[in-house]
Amino acid sequence: MTRKLVLKNEVVKVKGRVKIITVKKEDFEKFLKLTKLRVLNKEYEALMPPIDSLEKNTIDVDGLAMIIQQYMSIMFSDTGNTNQPSPAQMVLTTQSGNIVFPYVKNVNVNTQGVAIYMQVFEDNNNWTFQYYYIGFDTTNASYSSSEVDLYASAYLIGTNSSGTVTYYTELIRIAYTNIPFTKSADSYLFIVWLIEFQNIPSVLIFFTPIFQNRIGITPYNGYVSLSNSTFAWVYFNNNSCNFACGGNCPGTGIFNFMINVKGNNIVIEVPAIVSLGTGVSNVGVLFCTGVAFQNLPYISGYTSATITPPVSGNTFYIAIATLVVTYQVS
Repeated sequence: MTRKLVLKNEVVKVKGRVKIITVKKEDFEKFLKLTKLRVLNKEYEALMPPIDSLEKNTIDVDGLAMIIQQYMSIMFSDTGNTNQPSPAQMVLTTQSGNIVFPYVKNVNVNTQGVAIYMQVFEDNNNWTFQYYYIGFDTTNASYSSSEVDLYASAYLIGTNSSGTVTYYTELIRIAYTNIPFTKSADSYLFIVWLIEFQNIPSVLIFFTPIFQNRIGITPYNGYVSLSNSTFAWVYFNNNSCNFACGGNCPGTGIFNFMINVKGNNIVIEVPAIVSLGTGVSNVGVLFCTGVAFQNLPYISGYTSATITPPVSGNTFYIAIATLVVTYQVS
């Protein structure tokens, strides 16, 4: 008999907020401010427009799901696209056609572009990743727009026969807004866009895409950290083993996943198949993950549960213990 058993349903919240600002050219120097941003206990400064009073945008659920699927495929297979796409871009829809703001490292005069600034917070093993995409037009251009689209790509470091290599997802639309505005020749335009993954348990960092960013926070897939066996592993307690991540309980690696879009939710199912034997009652299951980073510490986590087969006795059971991850988009 085969029984599908849901180990746990973990939830990550994804939010997007945006603000569009036009300022007179003569106010430019006093408009931009040095803003202190934080990556855990380290601060850095960025020259940015005000980042308060952001309004709700629309997350492109299908686009975000595509990035997550490509990212996880790379994480599981350690193969993928090695040609680097642009880290980000904004596309403005105008009556005269589309205007594309390409990625740049910093806000500059006489330029159209998108700069990226990142923050990372951690509290009791819950993580928050924030990405500020700062679009700007400091040229003499004049136009009106009815829609702005935000595109981004994720990345990670893997391995191949030559050593380490960086893999990338495609550049995909992740959010859009329909705030109408007009830029005149004597004004500058700024678009402040915040994309935020909130309160992520440590065990789910493995499933959370890391977007390309200018401060070099890059994940390795688990194969790079060979000294740690908790890359993505499920252990089953037989009552005669060390029931812990990296312990000696019977276990299996995680080799595949399924992803679906359900309304505003992106649902990932990660199955692990194990033979439970005969006369089985309750089985303890431990799901462990770990990810190494550049410019962040190694992040590992686990979640556990007790699964109960439908009946006990002399029936031989195959259990599919499934971790479900839901990205709630707003």
